[in-house]
Amino acid sequence: MSRLAPRLVLLGLLGTLSACGDPEDDGASASESTSEGSGSTTATATGDGPTGTGDTETTEGTSGGSDASASTSGEPTASSGGETSGTTTTASTGSATDTDTDSDSDTDTGDTDTDGTTTGGSSAGCGMALAAGVTPSTIDVGGKSRTYVLSVPDGYDPDSPTPLVFAWHGLGGDGALARLYYGIEQASDGAAIFVYPDGLPQANFGDMTGWNLFSGSEDMDLFEALLEEMNTTACVDQERIFSAGHSFGSYMSNALGCFYPDVLRAVGGVAGGPSFGTCGNGQVAAWLAHDMTDQVVEFSQGTSARDQYLDRNGCEEASSAVDPAPCVAYDGCDADYPVHWCEHDEGGGNGHGWPSFAGAGIWAFFAAS
Repeated sequence: MSRLAPRLVLLGLLGTLSACGDPEDDGASASESTSEGSGSTTATATGDGPTGTGDTETTEGTSGGSDASASTSGEPTASSGGETSGTTTTASTGSATDTDTDSDSDTDTGDTDTDGTTTGGSSAGCGMALAAGVTPSTIDVGGKSRTYVLSVPDGYDPDSPTPLVFAWHGLGGDGALARLYYGIEQASDGAAIFVYPDGLPQANFGDMTGWNLFSGSEDMDLFEALLEEMNTTACVDQERIFSAGHSFGSYMSNALGCFYPDVLRAVGGVAGGPSFGTCGNGQVAAWLAHDMTDQVVEFSQGTSARDQYLDRNGCEEASSAVDPAPCVAYDGCDADYPVHWCEHDEGGGNGHGWPSFAGAGIWAFFAAS
C-alpha cells in the first residue's frame, strides 16, 4: 500500500456519518461505531475505492483485461457480526454463447446466455415460489463460498416480473450494513427484490472488505453468478435490473455499468469514482451524488464518473434542476439514458457520508427508468 493510503485510512476512521434508518424502521438513525467480533453493529461510515490522489498501486486479480493502476485512499469502516446461515446455492459462470429458452407459458422468458444474462422479457424463475423476507444467503462462485443478503418484499408475486436491485457496500462494510442505511429498499416500498453482496478482504486496503473493480475479476464473477441465481429462482424484469452503492460500492456499480450495459438499466452511486477499463457496447442511465468537501474520495473522482456517463450517453453540458434538490438533470442525453448529478454538502465531518436525499432519490430514478 502506498504511503498516502494509511494516512487516508486514518483520516476516514476519524470521520462521522449520519446514516439513514433501517429499511424496517422509519425515522431510525445509526451513529458510527465499530463492533469487531460482536453480534451486532450499530453503524458505519463506509468509503471508497481508488481515487485520484497521485500515489498509485496495482490492483491484483485482473483477468480478461489489461493491467491497470489506480490511486488509492482509505475510508471509515465498521465490522458486522451478522448471521452467516441461510440459503446456500451453487452457480457457475460461463461464456456468452446464446441459447434460446423456449416457453409454452404466457410469460416471455427471452433469450438466456450461459453467463446468466437474460435479454428481454422476464426470467426463467417466473412462476416459481420464492419466500418473502430477509435471508442471509450463500452462493458458490468458482469453488469459493460467497455470502449476500437477499431481501424479497412481502408482496412479491412470482408471476409478475419484478425489478432487481444490487446494492454494494463500501470498504470494510458488508451487505447487512449497506441495507441498514442506504434507504433505497425502504423508498421502494416493496416494489423490488434487493441483493446485498458481501465483499472479500482486499490486500491493497489492509484486508478490509471491498471489491475487485476489473473485468474478469472474482467480483465480476460474483455478479454474474448472483444474476444467474436470481434469474433462475425469481421472476426478474429483465428491463429493470439496477445497481447502487456508496463509495467503494459506487465504484463497483460504475464498473458494472461499464462492463454490463446489456444487463443494467441504471446505476445509482454516492461518493464514488469512474470505471476502469474498456466498457462494453451499450448505455446505462446514471444517478450520482458527491459531497464537494469529501476528504475520503475526492470530489474530482465523482465528476470523472459523471463525465464518463455524459460522454457515453450523448449529454450536453447544460442542465436543469430536478428533484430531489440539489440535483440536476443534463440536457440532450440520448433517449432513455438520463444522467442526474447531485453536488451537496451533507457528507458530515469528512464529507463522505450518505446524504439524506440519496435513498429516495436513487429509487425514484430507478422507478422512472
